[in-house]
Amino acid sequence: MRIGGEFMPPLDEGDLLYMPSALPGLSAGKAAQLLQQTDRLIKTVPEVASVFGKAGRADTATDPAPIEMFETTIQFKPREQWRPGMTTDKLVEELDRVVKVPGLVRSASRWRART
Repeated sequence: MRIGGEFMPPLDEGDLLYMPSALPGLSAGKAAQLLQQTDRLIKTVPEVASVFGKAGRADTATDPAPIEMFETTIQFKPREQWRPGMTTDKLVEELDRVVKVPGLVRSASRWRART
């Protein structure tokens, strides 16, 4: 008998987390500019209700993220307001096409917040 390795299903609360990184040595002003640019691009997707991003970290030992690391939370509208046939996976694909910003590196797990 083989026991599977995943005991909890993926969490889908209707939000996504986008976490790109910029090259080291980024200034605070350039970080803010890149963050605003990605937020504007994300907001062009009709299913997006709100976008909130941050660059860098709080002054605490528990959050070692550098200023080059962004965290953007994307909240979606209720599913009944989505375009016909739209799914979370299709939204991720669309966001991948829309959010192309020179100077940002995206990771493969950039969109989903999983438990």
